[in-house]
Amino acid sequence: MTMYVISHKMFDYDLPNGYQPLLVGADFNSNPRGYLADNTGDNISRQNKEFNELTGLYWMWKNTTDPFVGLSHYRRYFSPHSFGKRIGGRNAMYLWLLAFGRTHPVSEEELQAMLKEYDWVVAYPEDDSKGKETLREQYIRGHYEVDLEHTREAIVKLYPEFTNSFDGVMNGPAVMAPYNMFYTRRELMNDYCKWLFDILFEVQSHTDMTGYDTYQRRLYGFLSERLLNVYLHQQRNVKIKYLTVFNTGDLKRKAVIRHLTNRMGITEKN
Repeated sequence: MTMYVISHKMFDYDLPNGYQPLLVGADFNSNPRGYLADNTGDNISRQNKEFNELTGLYWMWKNTTDPFVGLSHYRRYFSPHSFGKRIGGRNAMYLWLLAFGRTHPVSEEELQAMLKEYDWVVAYPEDDSKGKETLREQYIRGHYEVDLEHTREAIVKLYPEFTNSFDGVMNGPAVMAPYNMFYTRRELMNDYCKWLFDILFEVQSHTDMTGYDTYQRRLYGFLSERLLNVYLHQQRNVKIKYLTVFNTGDLKRKAVIRHLTNRMGITEKN
């Protein structure tokens, strides 16, 4: 198995067995430690500013053969800790850290055990709108609506059988498994990647980014977060394991308390 850890720079974190750093945007970023790089073989490394971690995913798809494969980030990892099936996401992670003070990435043994029962491991679904928006409304609030329209058009053209799933997910509650993180079997990742990149390259052929700032140019990374959820929604018979994600920058107690109070709408008194 390999859990590829996507990064645009060198980083210091004690990775478990089976975790492998993968430098993305390697055509633009230095690599003094000799990480695996997304600019070898069949690649789209030069499009990293638009595709973000997806240049790493594309490289994984085209240039590796691991029978079990996953994607995480240099700051974000799946945690084995939770408060049960009904409580997950960042709130659960912050509560765990407040109570126990530490966590760690899920091990390769734990991931392998999960795939004996489940088909996909993805991030616990989150809703930052607190039930006030649809996923479509949430996207439009932060990005350009025309790109979402192009995405639907691409699905209708290339994979019309996914249209109802796209509409159902986007017009449903603003809940999604975020971060483009996953762990699964090779054949399932291959199927997903073909579907995903077919759609994104079709969207790209109709997209004009004139006037987009650096943030909005990360378009395909934003779209793919939603599309992973559309893809999984369509797979009626797959079993999905949801894991809470932790950020290595949020492990200190002061940061944990700040995040919890902010998410509960509590502000500090002067």
